Amino acid sequence: MDAVYTVGRAAVSIFLLTVASSACSPGSQDRYSDPVEEQAVLAALQQYYSDFSSRDWEAYASHFWPGADLTTVWQPAGESEDRVIATTIDDFISQAPQGPGSREIFEERLIEADIRIFNDLAQAWVRYGMRFGDPGEVAEWEGVDAFALLKHGGSWRIASLVFSSEGS
Repeated sequence: MDAVYTVGRAAVSIFLLTVASSACSPGSQDRYSDPVEEQAVLAALQQYYSDFSSRDWEAYASHFWPGADLTTVWQPAGESEDRVIATTIDDFISQAPQGPGSREIFEERLIEADIRIFNDLAQAWVRYGMRFGDPGEVAEWEGVDAFALLKHGGSWRIASLVFSSEGS
């Protein structure tokens, strides 16, 4: 049952991103543009990356709405194949010591963002740069974070995050 629920949540997230993406075709960009709100979303995302890189897990979690999910394709340790992994923010943070918290150097930074706004819905495709490792052994790569954000009570927060990195 948990696997069906998790896959269902991932499918809903991907569906929302697909709908938002198709609604933002080149001919409709002005309708889905609000420079003030785009700057607010960009500021929220810049703070997200800062909190993530500093591994301030309480601040990091505050960027997500309750029930938000993070989804990617990953090959878990001990498994022979990649699979879609969807997790809640709480589960992600509980596993952080084995991931972002496992090395001395961890930095994810926003390189560029493509943001679309419609009322209280935002979609942001962010190209990010990543540095991860220990002194003398730092791996670097880039990837894309696809965010679905909702504004409520004056705050833009993440409802869903789907990500992929180079070589995925």
